Amino acid sequence: MILIPDILTTIRLVLVPFVFLSISKNEILTIILLVIAFITDILDGVISRKLKIQNREFGKAYDHLVDKLLVFVIVYGLVIYKNLPNWALLFFFIREFILIIGAVFLWFNKKKIEGSNIFGKIAGLFFYFMVISYLLNFEFKFILLIFSILSSILAFLIYVLRAIYFSNFQR
Repeated sequence: MILIPDILTTIRLVLVPFVFLSISKNEILTIILLVIAFITDILDGVISRKLKIQNREFGKAYDHLVDKLLVFVIVYGLVIYKNLPNWALLFFFIREFILIIGAVFLWFNKKKIEGSNIFGKIAGLFFYFMVISYLLNFEFKFILLIFSILSSILAFLIYVLRAIYFSNFQR
């Protein structure tokens, strides 16, 4: 059964190549596409909660996979066209790879895939601010990159600690 949240996630998936292509040529179009992606991501979560379908593992996995693909394409495009440091690509790639491996591990062990917590949402917000600052070549773009990375590390550590905490109580 195709659900509205899955359609919204598919819209984000379709946006991925257009986001990449627009990074080098049209920063405003890139920002518009990212705003559409951001809004569809929010709507996906809101609708899932309202319809009480957020416990669908496929929908969560699909949403996370598209989010990770979008992050990778954005960061790769910023490295190629907007002078984002190469090590930032490595950082975000490793982070996303670890998160994917963790999700696959949970899925194979029939464990619940957790949704975003507030720290993940804050990290996502810093990420989008950083992206916009690189697209528009703001002076403080590097500071936003550092905040994005630090908030990502904090969110990751909290995910890990929550997973350890909850796995100890599920025994």
